[in-house]
Amino acid sequence: MSLPVNPRTLRPTQRLGLLAWRTMMRTFGLLTGLRNRSLRERISEHAYGPHPSERIERIEPSGESPSKTPVVYVHGGGWICGNKEMYSGELLFLAEAGYPVFNVEYPLAPERPHPHMLLSLLASLAWIREQYPETQEVHLMGDSAGGNLASMLGILVSNPGLILALDPAVSLNLPEARSVVSIYGVLDRLSWIEEGFPGAALMMECYVGPEGLEAEIGPEIAVTPMDLEFEQLPPTFIGVGSKDQLAESSRLCAEHLAKNFEPVDYQVYPGEAHGFFNRSGRPACQALRRDILDFFAKH
Repeated sequence: MSLPVNPRTLRPTQRLGLLAWRTMMRTFGLLTGLRNRSLRERISEHAYGPHPSERIERIEPSGESPSKTPVVYVHGGGWICGNKEMYSGELLFLAEAGYPVFNVEYPLAPERPHPHMLLSLLASLAWIREQYPETQEVHLMGDSAGGNLASMLGILVSNPGLILALDPAVSLNLPEARSVVSIYGVLDRLSWIEEGFPGAALMMECYVGPEGLEAEIGPEIAVTPMDLEFEQLPPTFIGVGSKDQLAESSRLCAEHLAKNFEPVDYQVYPGEAHGFFNRSGRPACQALRRDILDFFAKH
């Protein structure tokens, strides 16, 4: 990565908000990690870059199922918090269905703002391509801010000129994006703020700066699919709960993409709020998992 790192400067109240979010998510991650200790024998951990957060875990597919196209998962957390361990157990349904899973961690904002996050995730794809040369295609998947990043990665990989516009030094030896799954992703910049998603303005400012809150932006901070112009889109699944403050973001983006690209599968799960993918006991979570597996099977 050749770009310099210029961390975002936050106001004191914003620093307190950032600390609160990170404390809450770190606690949740620790509790989840304790529950998932039994999975360690199925998981191998690797570094894909020099930053301490540039880590990736591979969850091996079930030996009873034929191996399929790998899934690369990008965790949520508003670009400012979260970690891959929060999702290890939730991704087991993919491994049981025969999909190798690469669960990716990445450096966070405001210390590593846009475009460093995307460049780091592109480096993770290059690492997968180098370490597993048989991996010529991947399914890209994520939730919340990770749904945003997975969608952006799918667009970038399918339109390499956009990658070079971010950083001409980036390796283009990447697996192709066979499909993209965005689970209640941040797919436009402003509607989730208007809908009252907790901490949305803070998250956007940490990621792209105060200019990210403006109605009109320049190409240097095009951070959602709605901000970009592109020619190729992988088959895309967008899922969201009807009571999620990000439901409008998913709807707007699904309708926008469907005007120009045919393979857009949009599903709304009645009565569900943000985060239900991590609640495996809920019927809607199981329905979402079935829908994702059906979508992957089609592509």
